[in-house]
Amino acid sequence: MAHQGGQRLRHGRQQQPVQPVLHGRRFRSVTHDFAAAPDAAADFKISRIPMYWRKSLAAALLAPVLTACGGGDDPPPAPVVRLCPKTIDYNTVFTGGSGSGELVRVQLDTTKMTFQITYLASPVPATTGTVQPTRDAAPNNIVTGTLTDETGLPTEKLNQCTFRLNNASLDPNRPARVFLGEGVLGGAIPGATIQFGGVIGVGQIPKTTFPYYPFISFSDQETDLSKIAGNYNQLGYHQVPSQNFAQAAVDAKVTINADGTYVETDNFGRKNGGQPLASSATVNQKLTLRADAPVFQSLNYQPQVPPTLASLDPSKAGKGILIVGKLRNQLVPIFIRTGAANADLTQGAPVADDESGISILSPQTAIASGSQDGEYTGVDSVLDYRATALVGAQATLLDPFHASQVALTRSLNLDYTQTVPGVVTTVQTNAASGPPTGKFVFTGGVFGLLDMSDVNNPYFTVGAFVQ
Repeated sequence: MAHQGGQRLRHGRQQQPVQPVLHGRRFRSVTHDFAAAPDAAADFKISRIPMYWRKSLAAALLAPVLTACGGGDDPPPAPVVRLCPKTIDYNTVFTGGSGSGELVRVQLDTTKMTFQITYLASPVPATTGTVQPTRDAAPNNIVTGTLTDETGLPTEKLNQCTFRLNNASLDPNRPARVFLGEGVLGGAIPGATIQFGGVIGVGQIPKTTFPYYPFISFSDQETDLSKIAGNYNQLGYHQVPSQNFAQAAVDAKVTINADGTYVETDNFGRKNGGQPLASSATVNQKLTLRADAPVFQSLNYQPQVPPTLASLDPSKAGKGILIVGKLRNQLVPIFIRTGAANADLTQGAPVADDESGISILSPQTAIASGSQDGEYTGVDSVLDYRATALVGAQATLLDPFHASQVALTRSLNLDYTQTVPGVVTTVQTNAASGPPTGKFVFTGGVFGLLDMSDVNNPYFTVGAFVQ
């Protein structure tokens, strides 16, 4: 998909020409692997798409024909078993995190067909050309709009629980959609166009448009740290706008203590040299409840890569926010990093600690093959919608709105051996022999997948169980 200047979309966003120093980098979308490797696409077997997806597609295609051929004595169709509540209103409040590093409160009224999004913490500037204020500051912190029922999915059950947020996307060809489940809401929230000239040449951000941002949220949260305390695996994805949107994968082990302190160990060996990094009075400060939401906050949460311009004041550095959803009698911890920037010298020294993103934590508990089988939905780090089917040791990721297009499909083989309990390794089925390049983690009917087959373009997605 082309845009100004002839460049391609880089991870779902449109990047406009900027100063020459920022040119010269070309980025390959991981969802276009088959376009880059036509032989692999040719070898891909359509049978890899799960049978129930193919049946759903066939049913959707044949429905008009069967209806036209039916007689007056045909029995009424069986009622559709719903995958989500029939109706909800603003009394159901979903709190969650986004790929942009934002803490959001999302409310839907499926009778009035309206939505309201409240930004509680955000690194995203409210106005292009600036870095502050961000869109968690009034009056930009509340966005309202209307919903439209989705009709583009292959089954009625899926369409019943999917809505478009009208005018929420900055690209009319890529609408923002949300997927409603039992206690969980995910999909896309409004995007933004970001650009900044820097302070004395430092902290420049190339003009870049994100049509929307992926998010996941929950209607019920755990706020008792004694119940959250434990050992976790962490997978995620961050970006650093002031470093030409450099990408930073997250792969770590995390121990959370009942007093709110925590220890993280970077499996890549970059953060703190791969040594355990414990909460202190200055960095990775202990988790404390926020006053505006049932979530925890850690000040001066250290980034994956060194900041462009670090803050000398921990309270003005990037922070970590932990949202612990409760689903299927399990905890689903989502950890976002909300970057920080300051260009107003009247408010202190300039800061560009703007690395932001999202990650998921899962218990370090062994996962049995087949125990996570099912269909999941979400939005990935390339800003593509994804339906993921897990069957035993195989996973298929496809575009739910173009399910029959093999070129948009990614297929993985899973290894449940688990050298680290709870981490299921993966290889792409079209890859040559070699070590695993991906990792799955699971908790509460939600998974996180990090694929490092292209180390310069890490791929990450979170999926919530549908059926």
